[in-house]
Amino acid sequence: MPPLREVVYSLYGAYRLALMDARGMEFLNRSVEGCLRSFWAAGLVVPAYLLLVLMRLGEESGNVSFIHFMLVEIIAYIISWTAYPLIMDDLSRMLDCSDRYPAFLVAYNWSSPLQMLVYLPAIAISESGVLVPALGDTIATTATILVLLYQWFVTQTALQVSGFTAAGLVILDLVLSVFITGAADGML
Repeated sequence: MPPLREVVYSLYGAYRLALMDARGMEFLNRSVEGCLRSFWAAGLVVPAYLLLVLMRLGEESGNVSFIHFMLVEIIAYIISWTAYPLIMDDLSRMLDCSDRYPAFLVAYNWSSPLQMLVYLPAIAISESGVLVPALGDTIATTATILVLLYQWFVTQTALQVSGFTAAGLVILDLVLSVFITGAADGML
């Protein structure tokens, strides 16, 4: 587990990156050890992820048992935190930026809690039924676009690749996430 100071600095660095400030990278531990410890960010995201899962549970409650549902979601969560980093390890070599891969992975992982801070409220509002569906969908779509722009900036900044390449990598991450979610849904 990373020291509390490293967690705070990492979240602050991710926050600076969310403000489109490339100097946010300076607050991240970009060493190999920092890279490995950045996966602890998954633990910070778990409570919000569980809330999203509970929202979906209502939709699936009649179809599968609670245990089955939770096992599928836990496995999907683990895969979602490991598949893209594994793919990016190879892609960073192909793109000739493997020396910046640890910095990218640190920034990518620590940006996840901030992304969830944007995404969860938007989905909760959208799914609550409080707003007309069109407005709820607009809020969810806007949050998704903001998160994708954030991921694009993090990718471009950390890997020091072109905006076009960064966009392609973000699209790859999105497609992979959709695939993992679809596969998990198919198991329910």
